[in-house]
Amino acid sequence: MSENQTSPPAADPNGSSASPGSAPRVLRLTLKRKWFDMIASGEKKEEYRTPGKWILSRLEGKEYDRIEFKNGYGDVPTIEVEYLGWAYSFGRREWGGGGEQGQPFATIYIGRILKKNDQEQRRPTE
Repeated sequence: MSENQTSPPAADPNGSSASPGSAPRVLRLTLKRKWFDMIASGEKKEEYRTPGKWILSRLEGKEYDRIEFKNGYGDVPTIEVEYLGWAYSFGRREWGGGGEQGQPFATIYIGRILKKNDQEQRRPTE
């Protein structure tokens, strides 16, 4: 495992490696509909982000139990998934990867789906 990747969380039937009685540590990210739908269906298992200051400030040296993906801003559908760590990689082109100009992405590894909220009701446009 690289120095930039966190270890996967301990298995828990509720999808949390947080101590009993403590709130799960949640990474919150917003997605466009295409990527949101692929994660919601269980097809997409990695999320790619250009490794800028904003995302690295949320990944480097941080530990999470879950990721909350929102499909846009405001009152929109959400999905909670297990957080399995992150690393630099070029990713899969069909999932939005490919590493433009030879630069790797910050690749966030997605575990099982824990919760889906209002998927079919409120859908933002792209």
